Amino acid sequence: MKTEAPSSRGSRRSRHALLADLRRVISLATERRWPAPVLIMLGLAVSFTETIGITLVVLFIYSAMGRAGDAIAVGGVVGRLYEMLLAHIGSAGLLSLIILALIAAKGLLSYLYRVIGASVQARVNETVHNNLHRQYLYTSYDFIRSHEQAHLLDILAKESWAVADAYVRLTRIFINLCSIIIFVAFLLILSWRVTLIALVGSVLLSAGLRFLYAPVRRLGKETHDVNQRLADRILVTLQGMRTIRAFGQEARQHTAFRGVAAEARRNAFRLELLYGLVNPATEIGYLALLCLIVGLAQPMGASFATTLAAVALLYRLQPHVREFESNLLYIAQLELPIRSVLNMLETADKRYVSPGQYPFEQFRESIVFDDVSFTYMGGSLPALDRARFTIRTGSTTAIVGASGAGKTTIVNLLLRLYEPDAGSILVDGDVLQDLLRTDWLSRVAIAGQDVDLIDGTIADNIRMARPEASEAEVTSAAEAAGVMEIVARSSSGFETWIGQQGLNLSGGQRQRIGLARAILRDPDLLILDEATSALDHEIEQSIRANLATRFAGRTILIITHRLETLRAADHVICLHEGRVIEEGSPTELLSKRESTFQRLLARQQRSDRPPVVFGVA
Repeated sequence: MKTEAPSSRGSRRSRHALLADLRRVISLATERRWPAPVLIMLGLAVSFTETIGITLVVLFIYSAMGRAGDAIAVGGVVGRLYEMLLAHIGSAGLLSLIILALIAAKGLLSYLYRVIGASVQARVNETVHNNLHRQYLYTSYDFIRSHEQAHLLDILAKESWAVADAYVRLTRIFINLCSIIIFVAFLLILSWRVTLIALVGSVLLSAGLRFLYAPVRRLGKETHDVNQRLADRILVTLQGMRTIRAFGQEARQHTAFRGVAAEARRNAFRLELLYGLVNPATEIGYLALLCLIVGLAQPMGASFATTLAAVALLYRLQPHVREFESNLLYIAQLELPIRSVLNMLETADKRYVSPGQYPFEQFRESIVFDDVSFTYMGGSLPALDRARFTIRTGSTTAIVGASGAGKTTIVNLLLRLYEPDAGSILVDGDVLQDLLRTDWLSRVAIAGQDVDLIDGTIADNIRMARPEASEAEVTSAAEAAGVMEIVARSSSGFETWIGQQGLNLSGGQRQRIGLARAILRDPDLLILDEATSALDHEIEQSIRANLATRFAGRTILIITHRLETLRAADHVICLHEGRVIEEGSPTELLSKRESTFQRLLARQQRSDRPPVVFGVA
């Protein structure tokens, strides 16, 4: 029994996968159904006018030479067409005007095709970009966190263009095929023998060019991978600029970048070499084919006029065949980028945060974590394990615990970044996931130790909480958070550019902007996750006093290790390995002879002692 080679089976699977991807590209790009048929009709009209024009050129040449009878001697449909045209036109001058009109029509149709094609390509690009950006915003947070930023950026900024390119190339391939059919039909009208030789030669030439497909597909994969690594290196350089310079690693980073850039250059060059083979190989092959037809025309009984018309048609057919082969090669190269984009756009394999269904206006009673469990994607142990506790409205609740105890997970769940795997979070008796997400988040604000800032101005970052806030409201929030000191030091004031992730600012300055943003939100629930850890004692005390005044009677959730902060809390929750092991008022927990709360405080106080230098404390 004959078995198929593994490489052959793999190649066939790859072709089937590529065809499936291209069908998805077509379905994605045909939200408006009229552009594709219009493009195809225009492309065919261009080919048809070009073909008619070429046949008339032959008649024009013979008419200009005074040998129109030789052209009519071509016989068949073309000969009768020539005879009818000569009978109605009667002069080479009028025939030349008709030919010029056909050339002008071809030019106009080509221009319309390019305009509509460019519009369709731009619209497809826009659609893909919008859909990808929406995926990034609305897929589950753990899915986004599981992908490298460079990979996500590369898909949105670069690989997304492959879908529009593939769509345009597919329409061109269809037009190329139809154009070839039109030319072949006219060749058959002229002479089936000449057409047979041309078809056999074209098939052999096309089969030879197919040997380029495998290396192009392989190089396309290698280029995709190296471009991804190049994007990784760029992102490492930009995001880690301060660390790279602080440790003097500029040369090492640049050497690594140059290595990847050189590999990208080599791949691009090899791809260009393969593409460069298409044109000369096709031209040489067709030149040999034309010579063969001219040599065999007379023995086959074809007249000189027939041979001339056939050669002219074959010469003009060559660009269509060359473009057809080039488009096939290009689509083979786009296989991996297309697949990356389509996989990212797929919805069936992704989770989405529930938008909720019930409106939420105000936090009134309590937030209850009722046996809540949660495990991060790829995690082996739960970050929260049947956690039970209550956050009362109008009170200050503190959560303490060692690193990895589950404090950040509680914050992430309250911010609806994730949803519990088991148990429920109840807000005034309603399940949190059932509340309209936008309503709930409009009443919550967070300021943390690690502040997420956008690449923009101070005002841009503060207004993330409330884009519609007035200048007076922004200024008031900035004053409460101690940001006015930063603003006063810059000639640009609130329009001071802070750089990517606020790299132009110190850690304390970033925290103050984060606090101003949370204050501007004016929330029912304020979450402070070590929000003043990088501030000087004097500034911290001032901001705490401002917060105490502004949020008197509000619900505050504090994550901190500082004893003075914990003493101000109404309720303290102690976490260990995702479980609540102790809770109560600070006074109750401090009065116990043995408590986890006291051990955590003692450990923190030891870590806050002055460092030992040369063995002396």
